[in-house]
Amino acid sequence: MPAFIYFLLSTAIVSTTMALLPQLALIPAIVWGTLLIMTGLYLDFNKILIIYFSNILILFVLAGASSFIIYLSFFGISALVMTMLLFNSKDYYQIQHRGVITAVLGVSVFLIFSYLTSGGIGINELETELNKSAAESIRVYEETGIFDIYEQMGISQADFEMTLKRTTSAFARHLPALFYNQAIIAVFLMLFFASYVSRKQNIERLKKKPFREEVMPWHLVWIAIAGMGLWIWGRDELNYIYYTGSNILWVIVPISIYYGLSTIIYKMAEQKRSTRMLMTIGLIFLLLVFPLSAIIFVSIIGLFDSLVDFRRLRMGQEDK
Repeated sequence: MPAFIYFLLSTAIVSTTMALLPQLALIPAIVWGTLLIMTGLYLDFNKILIIYFSNILILFVLAGASSFIIYLSFFGISALVMTMLLFNSKDYYQIQHRGVITAVLGVSVFLIFSYLTSGGIGINELETELNKSAAESIRVYEETGIFDIYEQMGISQADFEMTLKRTTSAFARHLPALFYNQAIIAVFLMLFFASYVSRKQNIERLKKKPFREEVMPWHLVWIAIAGMGLWIWGRDELNYIYYTGSNILWVIVPISIYYGLSTIIYKMAEQKRSTRMLMTIGLIFLLLVFPLSAIIFVSIIGLFDSLVDFRRLRMGQEDK
């Protein structure tokens, strides 16, 4: 089967799946992006555009205008940008960095558009749904007598309900971070799977470094610092400044954990086998017993390595 026909049919099938299964859209979106990026290895510019716009048309017709805008903002634009970068022979990390930037810009435009057209970005609606689920959970707890156990532990039902309400409210206010994380994860996985498949076919144009040698771009450290500053500034009043900062941190923390683990694994590989075993046990223990402390620790490792280059991986290299 000619490459053009294969990619046209396969991306059309995945686009249809994405449109018809919006609850699971992230999975087919990643597969779709992977296939689209792969076209940059096999097809010319015009054929890539034919495939892309035929997929976009399928999404618009089957998913409707509102879902189409989400798919385009979260996945579609970044996937096309990464495909064009690969077509123009950019390397893995140039494609990844620019893909992430495009995804962030796409989600930002979506949030601004949503706010201007509807006066909100879905936070109130999400909080309402979470409160409904919380009310149902409280009803079940009352019927099963769980609150009696809590009372014996010194936790009243009123205190539990108040804490649950605060939790749902805080979670809903981090909806923007969830949007950004979803788009960024999609970029990482689209490119990763495209690299994996191309390497299996002995194509080296998407060559990726081993995980333990990956380094977080230093620019993200300053974004983390800005987020922390806003979070501290607005903490007393829990206002929009506070939630802007905490949303930034919610986006940065998963990224810094990824690169923090890369740093830890690199350093562990330098140790003797017995030392590696002890370090692994210690890390697992910390994760299971003190998960929040483990998250903070690994995040800080990722951030600091980006600045001070613990592994000396950037010695003599220019920042791309």
